[in-house]
Amino acid sequence: MGGDLTGDPMLPGPPPPHVLHALGINDDEMCAIEVDEIWWRVHRTEGEHILPWNALRTFGPVLRFDPHPLPRAEHLQHGVWYGASTPCAALGEAFQVDRTIDRERGRPYLTGLSFTRRLKLLDLAADSRGAWATRAGGTFAISTAPHTVTQQWARHIAGAFPDLDGLRYNSRFAGDPCLALFIPARSALPARPRLSLPLAHPDLAGRIAGAAKRLGYGVV
Repeated sequence: MGGDLTGDPMLPGPPPPHVLHALGINDDEMCAIEVDEIWWRVHRTEGEHILPWNALRTFGPVLRFDPHPLPRAEHLQHGVWYGASTPCAALGEAFQVDRTIDRERGRPYLTGLSFTRRLKLLDLAADSRGAWATRAGGTFAISTAPHTVTQQWARHIAGAFPDLDGLRYNSRFAGDPCLALFIPARSALPARPRLSLPLAHPDLAGRIAGAAKRLGYGVV
């Protein structure tokens, strides 16, 4: 059942979608996201390729669990939306490249939101009650392995389970749970956030400083 062991020593490539479909997802391998939970996203509001905070990105693949097929391009039938369970994780993911929280470039915002319906996700996080990735021939390194391998897993999972809202996994930088939502979850994204402030707002200074200290990131 295991995938291509040449993909990455920590995470082999996935089995084909029809094999994953036959494998199925057990109840303890699923996670429900309730409507009263708040999830966080850091997003730019100025510059090129700006998307609304509640829109799925159809260009890809770019990031960890992008389900878009290759080659990298606009794929209107495939989309992804990433969110984090804590502001710290959202900041850690957004500023991972140079590990500096830049409060001005691109006029970034921290936005918190709650979904309009219950989401049902495949739980790949370390605290999952199940171990779907292992049962499918992979490992829990799915949260940290190279994007070329994890994107392949995302494509095959989305193909095997077309009604799945998305995935729950661990932030590579903060360790906290994060979400990668697919096209079926589009209907659950709200029209209005619970909170949305520019990172330069004084009310976020303490929260940003705390996240930077925990992550070892700089702040400008």
